[in-house]
This record gives sequence, C-alpha cells and structure tokens, in this order.
Amino acid sequence: MRVKIERAGGFAGIEQTVAAYDTDDLPEKEAAKVYDALTAIEAASAREPSEVGADLMTYRITVGDGPGKVYTVPDEPSPSLAGPLTVLLRQPI
Repeated sequence: MRVKIERAGGFAGIEQTVAAYDTDDLPEKEAAKVYDALTAIEAASAREPSEVGADLMTYRITVGDGPGKVYTVPDEPSPSLAGPLTVLLRQPI
C-alpha cells in the first residue's frame, strides 16, 4: 500500500512531500505500525472532524494508488492524531 504525506497550507500556500513509501517495501513489523497508525487516524478523523482554515498548515495523507483515500490532519493535531502522525512521518521519503 502506498502512503504519501504532504505538508501544505500557510499564507504562501506551500506544498511539500514529507514522506512517501510503499508498505510492501517495509519490514513486516514497520508495515504493521503504519497500518495501525492509519487505522487510528481514520478512527480519530471520524470522531473529530477538523475544520481547517485556508492559511493553516496541514498534513494531507494519501493512502493507495491514484486518488486513494485522503486524510487531513492539522499541523497541531489533537493527542489522538499526534501519535499516529508521528509514526507515519518516521518512514522513508
């Protein structure tokens, strides 16, 4: 499963890929951490819909090929999103 994380937003509208990888290329233990983090982000996003202002920095997490499934996490996430986001950001670019 492909995972791409971009940091975007701000007054200048900056977009930067901060992580991109395929779980098929990771060791099994690391891939399991990624799947767990994505499950936690999906659950937290369903419970805590976030309102994001146009000038605020966010992380856009795209999962899968093509358009895939997309999650948006604020630059200053809630505790339920911070841990899983950290796991995803530790993967190679």
